[in-house]
Amino acid sequence: MKTTKPANVTVTLDEDTFATFKEASEIVEKAGIRVPTNQLVQTMLNAEIQRLSARKIAQRFLKSIMQQIGGLRGSVLDDNDEEAVPQVRATKA
Repeated sequence: MKTTKPANVTVTLDEDTFATFKEASEIVEKAGIRVPTNQLVQTMLNAEIQRLSARKIAQRFLKSIMQQIGGLRGSVLDDNDEEAVPQVRATKA
């Protein structure tokens, strides 16, 4: 049985993105349902995490970081292999 670990996340949105979410919450409010913009952002992000799998998102993030710092030099990453966690190669100092 897998256990889940809660994680609190703070998201900073650029003005255009925030305006889009705000417009959506105003449209919903006109329909008679009050949904604060921050709640709408949280709901949508939670839905995307469930759709994409938090594990896959974390693996993609790890691959991205390792590419940026050079930990995967010379290796070919298979973007379709979401289950494989990349290994960092030891480098000589």
